[in-house]
Amino acid sequence: MSGLYLLNPIGLGESILTVQSTEKAEEITMVRNVPNLKVFALRRMFIAGKVNKSAAARDLHIDRRTIFRYFQEFKEIQKHFPEKLNDMNFYMPRGERSHRLTDLYSATIKLLPEVIALERKPRLSARSAYQNYIKLFPEGYSYSPFKDALFKYCKENNISLICNKIIPIIPDEDKEVLSNWRKGNDHQKWQIAVVLEAANTRVSLLATVAKVECCFETALRWIKIYKNKGLSGFEWTYTMNPEVKRRMETKMANVLHLLQQSPKIHGLDKTAWSTKDLAEVYERVHNQRMSAAAASWYLRKQGITTRRAKEVLTSPDPLFREKFSAIQAILENLGPDERFFSIDEYGPASVRPKGGRALAIPGTRPIFEQVRAGVNWFIMYAALELATNQVTHFYTKKKDTDEMIVLIDKLIEQYKGMRKLYLSWDAVSFHSSKKLLSYIDELNSEAYRKEHHTPEIGIAPLPASAQFLNVIESVFSGMSKSVIHNSDYKSLDACTNAIDQYFDKRNKFFQANPKKAGNIIWGKEKVKPVFDKANLCKKR
Repeated sequence: MSGLYLLNPIGLGESILTVQSTEKAEEITMVRNVPNLKVFALRRMFIAGKVNKSAAARDLHIDRRTIFRYFQEFKEIQKHFPEKLNDMNFYMPRGERSHRLTDLYSATIKLLPEVIALERKPRLSARSAYQNYIKLFPEGYSYSPFKDALFKYCKENNISLICNKIIPIIPDEDKEVLSNWRKGNDHQKWQIAVVLEAANTRVSLLATVAKVECCFETALRWIKIYKNKGLSGFEWTYTMNPEVKRRMETKMANVLHLLQQSPKIHGLDKTAWSTKDLAEVYERVHNQRMSAAAASWYLRKQGITTRRAKEVLTSPDPLFREKFSAIQAILENLGPDERFFSIDEYGPASVRPKGGRALAIPGTRPIFEQVRAGVNWFIMYAALELATNQVTHFYTKKKDTDEMIVLIDKLIEQYKGMRKLYLSWDAVSFHSSKKLLSYIDELNSEAYRKEHHTPEIGIAPLPASAQFLNVIESVFSGMSKSVIHNSDYKSLDACTNAIDQYFDKRNKFFQANPKKAGNIIWGKEKVKPVFDKANLCKKR
């Protein structure tokens, strides 16, 4: 007999072997308890060309006929799928077997349309259909094979398990409401809308139930509510027992009162409450049960959540208010022929590869080379004029009084036409050295000013440890993010040229747009460069 042998594994140690004859329409299905290890050994023999069936049967303790059928399967794989021959888990594909056309099966299939037509319930129930089937065909199948035949017949003939429209008509105004429910954020209303719309069509309610992830009985209950009360039946109302409500309000007030006390008062060696500690202390103080989850719920109802403490910069200067008020008074009364400068030093800064935040392609991360020493270093002195937002700067290698004098000379030369210049800086020692103060006194002398036609110099020192009020720190922050972070300058000149270009563009921008001082387009500055006690300027 010539034929095609199909072997399909169904589990460890068990396989189904089907023989399909090309000469006679017959199908033989045999189950062999052959372990996979022995099947693999047979396959390796076939691949190696060792096809001695008698020796293989003797060594593997397998019937010769079984070996013959396996070898026939391997020949078919070699013929049709040669690339799969070495795949031990591959077998010839086998189509789904059709049911044997026995007289009992044929009679059952003929009766199924009549059985289905007798169903009047919203859902086609196999149990109910079986009762009708037994009345029509008492000598028919038992329940289990009948159910399989029924569902297979419905699937093959595209028969919905919902016999008719459960909800014949939905008014237009209700359809609009259901449409809004489907688009809203209320998950249950979305479920109800999908179920009601499906019940108004011939869409399978079973498929709809699977889609909205609810049980069939719940869907039928929603449909019944709509039939009896319409959409108003879904307006859930909830009333709480007044006594329960009073107890909850009392507990909420007690929890809030405990929260406002220090944990140390109640014997806890902690500085902040946790919900677990709050519940334990509540039980001890009020002699009532309280869980950590309940304590958390009461706090959330009051809008109380865990917040990270914010670090704020403060100044220990006892004359903080006086110095701050003096600076504010100067700025409030600053005349058109007066200028106010925020002065500070940047550095020492090393010229080396620097990291920072940057846009990155998914799966990649910006990197920079870590080096022991930079190619060079510098210190930058800079002054920010607050009225016009102009920066004056230069580079040096020292931090001392002499460099401050150089900066003052630059400002005097640049703003020679002004009547008075105010200099504001932090409390570092060389900002108030005797040499610097003596030089400023000389600049302010009537003889010097008359001879050189220079403006008067006023000093407005910041409070001690109040760098957060030094407005130029914000400009330094923006400059660092723009030209220092993510940089790899090969020389000191390359680095200082980039800084010069940054300040040049910034100055030109604010010359053209004086009312837009602090615009983030140039500075990327953490805060606007204005003098304000709420500003935290120093972060770079």
